[in-house]
Amino acid sequence: MQLGDLSFECALCGIAINEIEGFLIENATESEIVNYLTNNVCSFLSGALQTACNLLTTYVPFIVETYENKWTVSVICVDLGFCEAPFDPHTDPVSLPTYVINLDSAPADRWKQICSNPTYKSNMQYLYNFVQQILPNGGKNIEYIGESLNYFFPTDFGLEIKGCAEAAGIPYGWLSLFNLGYEVSDACTSIVAQTVDGKILHARNLDFWEGMGFTNTLKQMAFIADMQKGGKTLYKATTFAGYVGVLSGMKPNAFSLTIDTRFYPDGIEELFYEIVAAIIEKNASLVSFLSRNVMTYEFDFNAALQNLANGTLIADVYYIMAGVKPGEGVVISRNRLNAADIWMLDTSEGRWFEVETNYDHWEQPPWFDNRIDPANNAMNAFGQKNITLDNMFKVLTTKPVFNIQTTYSILSCPADSYYVSFSRYCPYPCVE
Repeated sequence: MQLGDLSFECALCGIAINEIEGFLIENATESEIVNYLTNNVCSFLSGALQTACNLLTTYVPFIVETYENKWTVSVICVDLGFCEAPFDPHTDPVSLPTYVINLDSAPADRWKQICSNPTYKSNMQYLYNFVQQILPNGGKNIEYIGESLNYFFPTDFGLEIKGCAEAAGIPYGWLSLFNLGYEVSDACTSIVAQTVDGKILHARNLDFWEGMGFTNTLKQMAFIADMQKGGKTLYKATTFAGYVGVLSGMKPNAFSLTIDTRFYPDGIEELFYEIVAAIIEKNASLVSFLSRNVMTYEFDFNAALQNLANGTLIADVYYIMAGVKPGEGVVISRNRLNAADIWMLDTSEGRWFEVETNYDHWEQPPWFDNRIDPANNAMNAFGQKNITLDNMFKVLTTKPVFNIQTTYSILSCPADSYYVSFSRYCPYPCVE
């Protein structure tokens, strides 16, 4: 990946198609979609970006048709000429490096080794500069919002973000907003499974930032954080430089945890208002901050489950957990205030595995984002007698479970204190 590989037009295409996808869920008409893009997206842009945005609106009928043909965001944007085909031939998978984060250090110093690393620093600056150039007035108003948000973060986390931002040479307001990123944009697949001898296995793909370019950059920012206290590993987490929450992690001989976004029926606008309301209330946590607290302070599966099921959040989410005893596998479907559903493994009912993407397991996913059926079919094809982490990785590599937005994969068995993670490169065209 070369810095600057993402054009404004490519990013704009990804954003616009994400909006169109939301409207398709709501059965909006083509004219309603065009009017929304024109009045709520293009009108806020200027110059070449506004020209590109207006051009995109003329392609709405074509984009709707391509969704009916089950094309991906990446293929649509490349076919329209807004993006270049991603990923020259690339090795896949690529093992992520591991760095020790010393929790006994002052919060502002904990991430400085990471955030001053030349590779991570240059990619963080690239993302900051890119977004800054898109927004009016250099995004100063947005930066101010990020500074205000930092005030509401737990003190240690806010200081960690400030220390990282200083080391990376970017404003801490922007890095605070980056830590909100998972609440507003991702699509993932998590799987928990029980072997015939009762071990619980955990696997996940984290898919992030449709539109390709940000995904490419995030791959270069991913690593495994070995979170240590008193010189001993408290837990391990796969994260991005500058992101202090936990999206994927494992506490040795206790439990593992992944997070999948729970998509909102009314799209990102509903999510935005919920986030604002939660911040004003001052008593809600980012989904990844709650999971980090659970990783830090809980020491067994059941205690972690109760905390994740009941902690107040700023956004809906799915928490997926694996423990160390038979039956300790669960998908927690969360509202902001509590659990809407707790779905446990139950081999007595033939449920030896569970797959969660971004939709309630009791509902059928939308036809244009059906990753759950291919994953279920692949798991059933292996069967419980043959399930291993290696075979679960093959499930994660089954398209469209594996797609152009897949940033990294993790494999974990908490009972064995086993945890590995890889960056992923799905060769284009990675058609879903």
